[in-house]
Amino acid sequence: MPRSGDPSPRTLRRSVETRIGTTFVLLMQLRVLIVGATVLADDRVRADPWALGVLAVAALVSGVVLAGWERVVLRLFEQPALLAFDVLIGYAVLRVGGIFGPYFLLTVVAAGLAGLLYRWQATTLLCLQQTVLYYTALYQSGPGKTGAAMPLLVALPAFYAIGALVGAVLRRLFDEHAAAEEARWRMEAHAMAAEERTRLAREMHDSLTATLAGIALSATGLPAWVRRSPERAETEARRIATAAQVATREARSLIAELRDDTVRLPLGEALAELAAEWESVAGIPARVDAEEGADLPLRARHELVTIVREALENVRRHAHASRVEIAVTSADGGLEARVRDDGRGLPGRPGGDGWLDALAREGRYGLVGMHERARRAGGRLAVVSTPGGGTTIMVRMPAEGTADEPAPAALGRQ
Repeated sequence: MPRSGDPSPRTLRRSVETRIGTTFVLLMQLRVLIVGATVLADDRVRADPWALGVLAVAALVSGVVLAGWERVVLRLFEQPALLAFDVLIGYAVLRVGGIFGPYFLLTVVAAGLAGLLYRWQATTLLCLQQTVLYYTALYQSGPGKTGAAMPLLVALPAFYAIGALVGAVLRRLFDEHAAAEEARWRMEAHAMAAEERTRLAREMHDSLTATLAGIALSATGLPAWVRRSPERAETEARRIATAAQVATREARSLIAELRDDTVRLPLGEALAELAAEWESVAGIPARVDAEEGADLPLRARHELVTIVREALENVRRHAHASRVEIAVTSADGGLEARVRDDGRGLPGRPGGDGWLDALAREGRYGLVGMHERARRAGGRLAVVSTPGGGTTIMVRMPAEGTADEPAPAALGRQ
């Protein structure tokens, strides 16, 4: 939960929220522990129903807050007055238990929360409120009843400022750590972008440029075939048209990769956005079921998202499917993604000897490129297909993305 006026990227915000939530839970658990230990150790409190009731309310409020801490933290951030109400509960505890010992420590927790959640203006107001209520409790109970020296009692409110300072320091550390993570992520993204530009340039040269050169060469000889052999000219014209369609698909794929920003999102969100966009174009329902927390390093995530995109495009162009399911689960210390359709299946024996080489010779580079991408990220890809029974593309990625050796030349593109 970024402080007001501090716009932050999504990844930075999530990192800060997680650490703030963890610290909040620990502080509330500490407060419940203080209340419980105090009731057990203080015979005077156990003999006083009013004091016991006040401590029970404090414990109950802390327990309710712990049960729904995610919503409570958001409300506290939006409405500092709620923490001011908690300060009043602390004052009631000081009145029934005394202003010294664990009862005072219980109220310091609220100061720590103020420093953790708010800017210095709101934190200062809450600490002043606590100080005023502390001195009110001191005046009402009388200094002589505490058994402590007056200088110590006068100096105790300084712990509110100390607690708030500790909370503020923790928040600053969380923010700085998240900013460092964000900077590292941006550097990795820039490195990946440079690598991707190099790869796209290589693919343009090795695949798209070669296809266009072949089209130009065939088109140059077409007039001669028209004069010599109309049948051969018709065959050559069909080949040129097929090659032009292949070049169009390759160009669209490269442009889509150049414009893609979904890889910046966590894996589940990136796949959900990709599936929604594809469904709107293809008109085929696509359901995404991603295990919570399942993700990959940035480069491996990029390769996996691109593999899924290519698999969906194959479904749209060839499968005649009525629905598609995308599932992501953790498996054997890594991650497995499945893209399953209920279409007409693939011809031949997917995964058999020479199957990818045959696809490459026919100019069908979709599955070939998917295999290469999986291998480049240190993973592997498998295809299960039955004629008339649909196709399943399975990609297994390691938890840490690692590069593999280049694919064999027979598989075409790198």
